[in-house]
Amino acid sequence: MAMRKWGSALTALVMTLGVGACSSGGSSDGKTTVVWNMWSGDTESEQKLKEQMAVAQAAVGADITIELRTAPWADFFTKLNANMASGKLACVTAMNGQRLTDYTAAFEPLTDADLTTMGISRADYNPGALSVMENDGKLYGLPYDTATMFLFYNADLFTKAGVTPPTNSWTIADFETAAKTITEKTGVKGFAVSLDEFQWLSLPMARAGKQPVNESGKLALTDPAFVDAATWYGDLVTGQKVSEAVPSASETGWEVTQFQNGKAAMIIDGTWQAATYTADELPFDGGAVRLPSGTAGPFGVALGSGYGIAKNCEDKDAALKVLGALAGRAGEDLIAKQGNHPAQTGSQEGYFASLPDGKREMLTAAFRAGFQGASAQRVTAEWTQVATAMPNELVTVYTGQGSMADALGNLQTKFGK
Repeated sequence: MAMRKWGSALTALVMTLGVGACSSGGSSDGKTTVVWNMWSGDTESEQKLKEQMAVAQAAVGADITIELRTAPWADFFTKLNANMASGKLACVTAMNGQRLTDYTAAFEPLTDADLTTMGISRADYNPGALSVMENDGKLYGLPYDTATMFLFYNADLFTKAGVTPPTNSWTIADFETAAKTITEKTGVKGFAVSLDEFQWLSLPMARAGKQPVNESGKLALTDPAFVDAATWYGDLVTGQKVSEAVPSASETGWEVTQFQNGKAAMIIDGTWQAATYTADELPFDGGAVRLPSGTAGPFGVALGSGYGIAKNCEDKDAALKVLGALAGRAGEDLIAKQGNHPAQTGSQEGYFASLPDGKREMLTAAFRAGFQGASAQRVTAEWTQVATAMPNELVTVYTGQGSMADALGNLQTKFGK
């Protein structure tokens, strides 16, 4: 850290500790306060969290007071790092599954006895859902939502090209044929490639039937089958020309603009966008299906976020009660009604019921199919760095300045250990 930045950094640290410290504690009336730390970036999301807190508060009773503390997503992990370094994490702290490997030292692993104490069973969860809070065989928290990746499509462009819209039984070959036909017959690109992590990785993974991190937890970006599948993906721009090239590494979310503006017939994005990309407000009829299957059959990864208990928590029993209330059935039922896909299967019907009438049947079928063949996302300790470095490498491929094999090789050399 440069000396000229020290003063502002110290001030930020003090402010952070003031916001996020004090994980739990008693009071003169014998009650325990459990701090729950979660990200929130707007008034609507803050209100939803307050509603969830009210449900959890009713469940834990009057002897425990839940105190909600939030920070915007962009600041959340900066503050989390400061509180982690000082041993002042909130007793119940939110964690994104894709970042868990960087924070396992801060969380208390949950045992089967802990699950029993909370009245929760592993069988309560959507297939693959618990995996987002697992690392190296240990469970570090409970997920409150679960997600995977979908293929979203513009049904109007399919009709214009005379192509049957995608189905949940689509294959990679079906996808490729449709993308070519739409491009040729409508003048609109059949697909929009991406720079973002799972938005671009999903089709190569589905085609290869494997992840870029192997079962031993080692970075495997240069696995021949994965390189072949990723090369095929890049060729959608440079060879088959069914997608435009992303113009620069700063254009994250580029494919979203392409899709919503009617400049691409298909994109890959997360299930959290299901209602947005099929909304009546769009200038076209939007649809969604599970990822196309490769030769190995349905393949995908389970994603999501959850809550864990900090190792520095002074009252683990109280924290377990709060965690169980937030991530238990009543909390999950509320999350479903609020429009998020819950991790517990018993609450998912409530989510489907919240979907728009005209899209409910289609989206329900896509969700149920989407998790078939989905497995735990595997990451390395350096995965966040890998994902951050990906856009620069991908742009060289899309713009024809380099090969996908070289791009993946550069990432493997830099971050593979």
